[in-house]
Amino acid sequence: MSPSSFFRTVLIGAWLACFGLRPAAVGAQDYIEEEALFREDGLNGPARPIADPLKGFNKKIFRFNDHVYVKVLKPMSRGYENVMPRPARRGIRNFFSNLQYPVRLAGSLLQFKFGRAGRETGRFLINTTVGLGGFLNPAKKIEGLNPPAEDVGQALGRWGIGHGFYVVLPLLGSTSLRDGIGGLGDRAVHPLSTPYSRVDDTATRIGIQALGGVNNAPGAISVYESMMDSAVDPYEAFKDAYTQTRAAQVEQ
Repeated sequence: MSPSSFFRTVLIGAWLACFGLRPAAVGAQDYIEEEALFREDGLNGPARPIADPLKGFNKKIFRFNDHVYVKVLKPMSRGYENVMPRPARRGIRNFFSNLQYPVRLAGSLLQFKFGRAGRETGRFLINTTVGLGGFLNPAKKIEGLNPPAEDVGQALGRWGIGHGFYVVLPLLGSTSLRDGIGGLGDRAVHPLSTPYSRVDDTATRIGIQALGGVNNAPGAISVYESMMDSAVDPYEAFKDAYTQTRAAQVEQ
């Protein structure tokens, strides 16, 4: 990968990070990790229905997203894999997962899951200290310190609030009215997201977010392509996967 190509990759990541975006394969919310969305254990049985009054618009955006992912993000993510060793990518992924602690904590507390909030805190403290700022994940090997991830959207679902309606957003991909609102709550407590970011310098903040976006892109594109290749109707498959996964997460 040439220096100019790597620079373009970082620019794309920075552009996406400015808007809090990630590829559709990992959902519209930046708190959903690629291994959590479209898991086989969350896709059993028929999809839970969700209103889709914007289907015509959604399908157009879905096709636009597909073009961007395949023509732009895929080659750039492959270039990033070529220059960044796997252990380094894993460490960066661990670091950004550790930064999600305030979001997971808020989701747990809003559902009165105080035991889960305590386990989240224990995992965060161990990974931040023994795990060298979160780049390592020693808590993964400790039984009881790996509870399912929570977020504000899940809390709203647990309160009995339905999705509202389904929408596919440019570059973000699948979301719903409820989860979109929940995402605003997530941003309010996330240490990097504006307007309450703990990093005052804009260039530094965007650079950090860009690194997270670029680092997650290869895994996200891989999941996305797997879904596209195996689905008879990709649009419906992604909608079903999204609603089933979110339903499973709410019930956890």
